Amino acid sequence: MDPLDSGALVGWKINDLGQRMVLRLQTMHRTEQEDKQLRERAVLLDRNQAVLLANYLYEVTGQSRPKRRGLLQMLFGN
Repeated sequence: MDPLDSGALVGWKINDLGQRMVLRLQTMHRTEQEDKQLRERAVLLDRNQAVLLANYLYEVTGQSRPKRRGLLQMLFGN
């Protein structure tokens, strides 16, 4: 088994494909020569997986999900 390929997350981008999406993760890695190397990995997700991932990230960070605002709230604030 390969050792864990670890790096710091520095960026991401989503390409919407309808029912699926491609999540591109950019990570920064140090090489043996102590140089920094940017790597990109593409992950294919369906919409349910994206929602599960988002909910999990809210949970582990202790953040609350954004509240949906009603039409009157959007028009008149708060």
